[in-house]
Order: sequence, then C-alpha cells, then structure tokens
Amino acid sequence: MGACSGSHEPQRVVASRAPAGGPTQPGVDVPALLNLSIDEMNARVGPALPLPTDFVDPTVTAQSQRSGALDSMALFRSRGLAMIVAYDHRSREVNDLLLLGSNESDLMNRARLQLGADRYLVLPVFQVRRPTQLLGLRVLPVALNQ
Repeated sequence: MGACSGSHEPQRVVASRAPAGGPTQPGVDVPALLNLSIDEMNARVGPALPLPTDFVDPTVTAQSQRSGALDSMALFRSRGLAMIVAYDHRSREVNDLLLLGSNESDLMNRARLQLGADRYLVLPVFQVRRPTQLLGLRVLPVALNQ
C-alpha cells in the first residue's frame, strides 16, 4: 500500500507544476492583436462570428447619437475569451477591442493586460440596463508617434 500511495504523489506534484510552469498557454495575447487589421485578426484568431442580436455597446450607442456613421464590429472567440472588435470598414484598421466578461481581474489575466501599459488603455464598460455591472473591458491602442 505504501508503494501505491508513493507512486501517486509524484504524479500529482508533476501535474500541479505543469500549469505553473506554462503561464503563457491559457488566454489570448490581446496586446499583440491591437495593431492588426481586421483581416489579420481573422487569420490569427479565427473567423469572425455574428454579433448577438441583443448586444448593445453603450459607448457605440452614445457615439451614434452624436453624429457619424458607426464603424463595423465583429465577434471573435478564442481560448474562452469573447472579444468584440470595432474596426473601420474602409481601411480595415482595428479601432479597439471589447473583452466581454464580468470579472475584471480574470479578464486582465486571460487577456495578458497590465494597467498602466504604454501601448494601450484599459477602460471598464458597464451594462446599459445595469450600470453597476461590468459588461467588459475596452482596450484602446495608444499611438505613441502622434
């Protein structure tokens, strides 16, 4: 019996060390996606999916009420992360990413984001009908040469 329990313990130790040794596997490297075109995004993350019919982006709705035409949006799902990508239809340039989820810390970890980064801003987006509940995190690229 002692040999049986001893043989199981090293396997558990090895299994528990594997995830800690490979933190780069889970999630999506969102900062690496920020400067891609929508076509490059399709190639790297996978094909775009249709937006849910009941999806409302509170910030886009506010922009449309002010003046101009809306940019195009596409939904991507990768490694358990849902992202709505806003892009300019003519130039195909990605404007920003909205990571959907209600847990800010979990989204930050799975998207490999850091507060205070030089290349992007992370802003909370709250639900329209429940303004105290998080809809997700908007990630905006920062142009350093402007």
